[in-house]
Amino acid sequence: MDLACTEQIETTVFAQKDPCIFKDPRVMKNLLSQETMFVPQCNYFVEVQHDIQPFMRKVVTTWMHEVCEEQMCEDQILPLAVNCMDRFLCVCPIKKQQLQLLGATCLLIASKMRSTNSLPVELLCAYTDYSVTYEHIVSWELLVLSKLKWNVASVTGFDYIDQIIERFPWGSESNLLHRHAHTLVSISYTGT
Repeated sequence: MDLACTEQIETTVFAQKDPCIFKDPRVMKNLLSQETMFVPQCNYFVEVQHDIQPFMRKVVTTWMHEVCEEQMCEDQILPLAVNCMDRFLCVCPIKKQQLQLLGATCLLIASKMRSTNSLPVELLCAYTDYSVTYEHIVSWELLVLSKLKWNVASVTGFDYIDQIIERFPWGSESNLLHRHAHTLVSISYTGT
């Protein structure tokens, strides 16, 4: 008996916005207090990493952004993936040859956390020009999760967008403003 769910959903369906959530000041307060748990705890370029330089992070995060754009990933994936990558780099030294593997692994984890359709491992291997294998990504998924103590549901800049925009009377009427805000948050995560 095959119990695998094999339905293919063509479009992403989002829940309707609950106006009570946007009017309650506790939501912003909770986001701000929880965010501190997910901020990288050190300057890992100086304190932990000996082989990784800031420009390398920029190259990999730009690559991650391009993968997300080409695959039309949900906006939440890139910020979460970069956050996981940064937090991992704070606790585990790696070689520069492993940075793209880490980026691909973090994209996989983030897509499983924040998307209805996770990125296939085979696709991530193809985006690395097969410089990493399926086995690499799967084993690094466990490594990353264990180093982050399985705490990957972090608060990111994306989580603030609707909270801020919806608090203004004109916020819910402007889809263009939402789109630009999402783009700004995504681009900000590729910088150093």
